Amino acid sequence: MTKKILIIPDSFKDSISSSEFCDIAKTALKKINSKTIVHSIPIGDGGEGSLESFKLIKNYTFKTSTVKSPLNKNIKANYCINELEKIGIIELAQASGIQLVPKRLRNPLNTTSYGVGQLINKAISDGMKKIILFIGGSATNDVGIGMLKALGYTFKDSNNNELIANLKNLKKIKIIKKGSIHETIKKIEFIIACDVSNPLFGKNGATYVFGEQKGATGMNLNFIEDSVIHFSKIVAKNISENYSEHSGAGAAGGLGFAALSFFNAKFTEGFSLLSQLLELEKRIKTESYDYIITGEGCIDEQTKYGKLLKKLGSLGQRHSIPVIAFAGKIKKDLSVLNLPGISSAYQITPHNTELNSAIKNTSVNLSKSLSEEMIKLLN
Repeated sequence: MTKKILIIPDSFKDSISSSEFCDIAKTALKKINSKTIVHSIPIGDGGEGSLESFKLIKNYTFKTSTVKSPLNKNIKANYCINELEKIGIIELAQASGIQLVPKRLRNPLNTTSYGVGQLINKAISDGMKKIILFIGGSATNDVGIGMLKALGYTFKDSNNNELIANLKNLKKIKIIKKGSIHETIKKIEFIIACDVSNPLFGKNGATYVFGEQKGATGMNLNFIEDSVIHFSKIVAKNISENYSEHSGAGAAGGLGFAALSFFNAKFTEGFSLLSQLLELEKRIKTESYDYIITGEGCIDEQTKYGKLLKKLGSLGQRHSIPVIAFAGKIKKDLSVLNLPGISSAYQITPHNTELNSAIKNTSVNLSKSLSEEMIKLLN
């Protein structure tokens, strides 16, 4: 009997996108049994790859714009719009994602979220009245000051001198001047999609939880944290109430805080939003899949806190469909991770492999692992 499979993965950080995973998996499955019916939905839970899902949703048109990268270089970034409903979709990772910064150059003191602001500006110029911003996978810890500068906000010191809008100058800011676009922004509905619930600062905040993976060193962390705290106080004094403790304020290096404070944004889970727009549950029920294949770079303690695997496991369990996961690294045994619905999980990387080698060989390892494990189920 012909098997029907849904492939719906997340991206593997610093390695393959969710679309690339889908292509690799489809090729491997078809080699095992050419009659296998394979459907693919590249997806993200708010980070890199989230935009890809909108290629599967009606009435969204993709556009390209030249923006500044996290290192302030000109790059091409995609976004999409729905002209009928006046909705703009922006993925932060397109302009300010950590995958755009080579590991040796990662340092939040030198990266900017300016490009995200440029994309927002484009969506506003296109006449969008609602903007959904996926903010996972950021390379920055600048509390969104770069984004705000691109939207016309200016920042001044105690002598009324304008400052360059970057993390290094956060502690010098005393005055925030609204740009002409501020009144327009107030009329736009902003939805922030991400799976991070961290506050802005503190031991569970943006800097101490995510700073090191963005290249911050031990000595820099305290300076960055103090700068972030100072900026939040100035924002609370000049712009809005203090959102520093709000769930998600620490997302994307504090860009969540900026969105709350300057855009009056509302937060939602990235996967839940995409699932709704894709009518994922209806599709799974209608298509009667035999298996759901998913994957992400690492399965660990964080996976059980609302990540893609957790959500798909629940969906599979509701519809009695086995969900099979493939990951670059599995740090904990599946039995202790509380992931109901995930029937099996496989680490594609051979044990004792160095990280750089694992990242370089992700495509090969994924194809090999899929071929070895799925042949038992498709023949």
